[in-house]
Amino acid sequence: MLKKQLRFPCLLFFNLLFLLLPAFGQQQKGKATYYHQLFWGRKTANGEIYHPYKYTAAHRNFPMGTWLELYFPKTEKKTFVRINDRGPFRKGAILDISMAAAKEIGLIKDGIAMVHIRIIPKAEISDSLMKSWAIRDSLSVAEHPKPLKKMKKKARKRKKRSRSRAK
Repeated sequence: MLKKQLRFPCLLFFNLLFLLLPAFGQQQKGKATYYHQLFWGRKTANGEIYHPYKYTAAHRNFPMGTWLELYFPKTEKKTFVRINDRGPFRKGAILDISMAAAKEIGLIKDGIAMVHIRIIPKAEISDSLMKSWAIRDSLSVAEHPKPLKKMKKKARKRKKRSRSRAK
């Protein structure tokens, strides 16, 4: 009888520990890549439109909206990004970051490199910090509007042919 009484509380404790432990200060090390500008304007997994100058990231497991502290040991720089997509789909990589975040920490030159990731608990994120990150993103977006699509060479050749035939 005593075994049955102890079994349930122990089981409950370990289940709660297993569920809550990853949320508090989880850290990971792994390879990170960055999104190219070719994805500019496409929808991400949470429905946002991707903009390479916002500080966003893609991770396979972290919940959408999770804020991460990203540290690049090679340059000893760090930045903060928000999860808004699923990925990366490159073998061996654990995180895809936007081009702005990659430029800030110096990852652009390497393309893929080892980084340290730390989940920022909601208790650490204040309103003023959220506002400053929102301002940072909006300023970056305002400075870099989406470029106009370039006409393809084939389309130009077709127009030239049709003009020459019309004469």
